[in-house]
Amino acid sequence: MNLVLITEPEVSAGLPLADARTTHLLGTVGLRVGQTFHVGIAGGLRGLATVSATAPVLRFTVVWEKSVQVRLPLTVLIGLPRPQTAKKVLHDLASLGAARLIFFEADKGDPGYVASSLWKDSEYLDALRKGTEQACSTLVPEVVRVASLAEALAQLPAEGWKVALDPYEATGALGESTPSSAHAGILAIGPERGWSDKERALLRAQGFAVHHLGDRILRVEAACLVGGGLMLAQLRAWQAHRALG
Repeated sequence: MNLVLITEPEVSAGLPLADARTTHLLGTVGLRVGQTFHVGIAGGLRGLATVSATAPVLRFTVVWEKSVQVRLPLTVLIGLPRPQTAKKVLHDLASLGAARLIFFEADKGDPGYVASSLWKDSEYLDALRKGTEQACSTLVPEVVRVASLAEALAQLPAEGWKVALDPYEATGALGESTPSSAHAGILAIGPERGWSDKERALLRAQGFAVHHLGDRILRVEAACLVGGGLMLAQLRAWQAHRALG
C-alpha cells in the first residue's frame, strides 16, 4: 500500500499493535521511530506521517496537505460479475480514481452472484480501500448495487459523455471518439456473457454511444480499466502527480 487510510481519532490515539495496518507498517515495511509514511482520511486530506513511538501503540505526527485531491469525473456501470472478478474491478477502479461505481444485475448475468459474501457481508469495502490506498489517494469511490440496468440508468445525470462497450455492435473505437463538450464520463460495461437486446435498446434510448476496444474480447476487469482510462484521457481529466513530503 502506498498510503494508509486512518480515521481522525487515530491521528491522536495512534494505531493498535494488533491492527493489520500496524503489522504491515512495522513488520512488512520495517518502519522505525523517525521514519515516515503516507496517511489520509477517507474523502479528506493526505499527509506525511512521522513515527514517534512503536509501543504500546504506533504513534505518529502528521504534516497535512493544504487541499484535497480532485475527484475524477467518471462513473462506471458494471454488469454484476463473479465475485472474484468484482473484487478486481473494485480495486482497480478505486485505484484509477473513478468517482462512482454502479453494479447492476444484468439479463445475462448469474443471479447467484448477488448472494456472495462479497456483497452480503460488505467485503467489497476492503477491495475499495486497498485500491484507494494503492493509488496513494483518500478518494474512495461511491458504490451502488441495483437490480437491473434500467435502475442503474435512472440514477445517472442527464448530461455527460455516455459510452457503452460492445465489440459486436460498436460503431467505432473508443480511443478515436471525442466527448464534445461534456465534462464527465459515464462508461457502461456488460456482464461476462454480454448485453441482451433489451439492454442494448435501453442504452441507446439513454444516449449511449457504442464503442469497442479493438479486435479482442477483454475480461470485464480489463475493459473497465482500459475504457475508463481512455475516457479520462479524452476528457483531459488527468491531474499532475502531487508528491507528499
